Amino acid sequence: MSYNNHINLTDESLDMPIYRIMPIHRFLQLLEEKKLTLVKPNKWDDPFENALLNCVIETSDGQTGTVAARDSVYGQCWTFHSETDAMWRIYSHDKNGVRVSTTPRKLLAALQKTEPTYHNLRCFIGKVSYLPEDTLSEKLLSIDLFNTNGSGIAESLLYKRVEFEHENEVRLIYSGDDNSVDNDIFQFEINPVELLDTVLFDPRMEKNLRQAYTLAIEDKGCKAEIKISTLYDAPKILKIKL
Repeated sequence: MSYNNHINLTDESLDMPIYRIMPIHRFLQLLEEKKLTLVKPNKWDDPFENALLNCVIETSDGQTGTVAARDSVYGQCWTFHSETDAMWRIYSHDKNGVRVSTTPRKLLAALQKTEPTYHNLRCFIGKVSYLPEDTLSEKLLSIDLFNTNGSGIAESLLYKRVEFEHENEVRLIYSGDDNSVDNDIFQFEINPVELLDTVLFDPRMEKNLRQAYTLAIEDKGCKAEIKISTLYDAPKILKIKL
């Protein structure tokens, strides 16, 4: 398989929109600081996350150890789903969230700018594949975790159980320095004007709050198209002709 720093993504899908829902205060912070935040996979909810990087390595002479890189990898989750009821309720449970969009190509390029020398070894984006639990371990063990191009570490974070297939995830992955072991997050600078394409308000957000937040977003220089979700709009009245 040829990776080219993108895994399970075709050239066409690199330019398809991907989405992420976040609380409005986090989005305003992003616009203010002009940074995206990645977290260590052990912060994700699924206990199967990071399974391969957490494995025990046994040498031919019986010595055991762990994968050194496991504590220096960071990721951020996006999705190809434009929106669902479940997504709003999970990621915007207080009804004050926004959904932003970009593309895999733009997201990867933004990360690569922060690592100009070693971006081919450290910066990846990939689509998650979903497998039955009885074949997941076999698939993970087939990955070359020590591939010198760094792709093995990234690929190990792109397989989940089939029960999570509804997420349709895309993950941005960064392999940092081993001395970053004590840092649970990794932040890198972005240009929101270049990166973000749309901003969509939670359909349940109160109108006055939405108007105030719109002004705040525009005041911070965001040029993305701003709309409100129509997911919960009432349907048009049906007419029955007799």
